[in-house]
Formats: sequence, structure tokens, C-alpha cells
Amino acid sequence: MEKNTSAIYDKNTVEFVTVAAEFCGFLERTGEMKRRSFVDKALKLLPLLYLKASLLPEYAERMDEFDPETFVTEGDYERVRAGVAALMGGNDDYLDVFLDDMAYSDTPIRQTISESLADIYQPVKDFICVYQLGLDRTMNDALVVCREHFEEFWGQRLLNAMRALHDVKYNNRSEAEEEDGASSPVFDADADYTEDDLYEGLETGEDEDYDDYTTK
Repeated sequence: MEKNTSAIYDKNTVEFVTVAAEFCGFLERTGEMKRRSFVDKALKLLPLLYLKASLLPEYAERMDEFDPETFVTEGDYERVRAGVAALMGGNDDYLDVFLDDMAYSDTPIRQTISESLADIYQPVKDFICVYQLGLDRTMNDALVVCREHFEEFWGQRLLNAMRALHDVKYNNRSEAEEEDGASSPVFDADADYTEDDLYEGLETGEDEDYDDYTTK
């Protein structure tokens, strides 16, 4: 009896394909971005990709004995990894405890955001390339393989990368602002401010906010 391939046209599958294609294209355009905008968008895309992957149909079953063809080469992987590494610079490294190697180590293991994102890119891009072929049986098996890899490998990689990117965005904000030429006033807690100084600063801030709002 022929197995059902309806999972490839399931609403959740189609939505995953859309987000996955956007994610892959995003990583392929790192040369056009600054670090802060890259981190901001990555922190929006990654949770969405995780959500859509977690909703992939579980009733899909393999139809062929062998895995679908893969398309991402070592060169493709390295271009993505190197592009992200160059963009992240000194913020690329992070410490990870969710690794199989931790069974033999008492301390976190050094990882990089660039490698984690490339590890996600490879299986997701392979799935997208197979899906674009439009062959039902192959699309079905690629969907199953992608879902299995998500559960066993790249889902955890995604969460680890998000934690590291969150740290870059919120704990290294001053460095990111300096890189992009942004600056913000600093309140010195040890300075001898008078009550008039504080009210003057408050009024100035209100005027600036109002002007910004009315000009949008």
C-alpha cells in the first residue's frame, strides 16, 4: 500500500518552508549587514524557525530506504560559518554545556555562534533544496529527515546560539553601539546633581521624545 505524502502539503510544513527559506537567505547575506542588525534579526528568526520545526507533522514516514540527496557542500558550509564569524568578531565565542562531550568534561566547552548557525543552515538548506524539486516521495523523506535532525541535533544548536546571541545583544550593548556609531547619555551616580538639573534633563528628554514622535 502506498504511503500518504500529504504531510508535505500540510499547513505547518508550508509555513516551515517559508521561514526556513528566509533563514537560509539571511545567513547567505551576512556580508551586507552590520553586527547589531544581524543579531537583532537572528533573535527574531531563530525562535520562529524553532516553533515551525516543532510543529512539523509527526505522521510523515520514510518512503525510500536511502536518505534524500544533499546539496550543501563543505564550501557552502564554510562560507556561511566564515561570514558569521567575521561579523561577530570577538563575540563569536560562547561556552556550552549541552553537548555529548560534556559527559567527559567538568567544564563548559567553547563553541562559536558561527559554527552553531552553520550547523543549522546545512540540514535546513538541504531540505529546502529537495523541497524545491517538487518530487513528492523525495520531499516527504526530506521532511522526515529534517524533523529527525531537528529533534536530535540542530534544535539544541539553535537554542544554544540564541542564548549566546541574547548575551551579545543585551550584555555587550555598549560595544555594539560603539561599532554602529551609536551613543547614549550616561548618568553618573557619583556626580553632584541638583534638583533643577534633574528636572531640566527630564524636560529635555520629553521634548526630544515628542519631536521624534511627531516627525514619524
